[in-house]
Amino acid sequence: MKRWMTTALLSMSLWLGAGAQAAEAKLAVAPFEADSLAQIVRTHAGKPFVLILWSLDCVYCQASLNALAEQKRSHPALEIVTLSTDGVGDPQTDALVEQRLRKLALTTNAWGFGAAPPEQLRYAIDPKWHGEMPRSYWFDAQGRRTPHSGVLTPATIDQLTAKSAL
Repeated sequence: MKRWMTTALLSMSLWLGAGAQAAEAKLAVAPFEADSLAQIVRTHAGKPFVLILWSLDCVYCQASLNALAEQKRSHPALEIVTLSTDGVGDPQTDALVEQRLRKLALTTNAWGFGAAPPEQLRYAIDPKWHGEMPRSYWFDAQGRRTPHSGVLTPATIDQLTAKSAL
């Protein structure tokens, strides 16, 4: 009886461990559609956060993501939502997006452009935004936002977080 119980417990712990690793290994990049920004803002109601728009082929975006990831390590309360303008749905692109975000530990709130035309999604984010990147929006606890175009440096992040009370 003891041997059976030990075997059963060992099997169960291995199964649960494998399930946890599989869940950790799978990153779901949510498809961003025209109404997704409202959903993101609702999810963060009462809490300041930053929304960073980026693309795999944007070198300056990578520098901004690196700076945000570094800031997150020293300020864990910093809420970062990433939005890749590389559409979701292509397995190769999805894998590259996920790899980049995992490397930076920015996998918590990950989005990628969905099925709607990119112009429509850009307009839904900000009618005044014309697609330049990197682009970030710094939301305060009341949901007001401050847009920023250009590379995020530690100094820029400090200035924008102070302004948004992040």
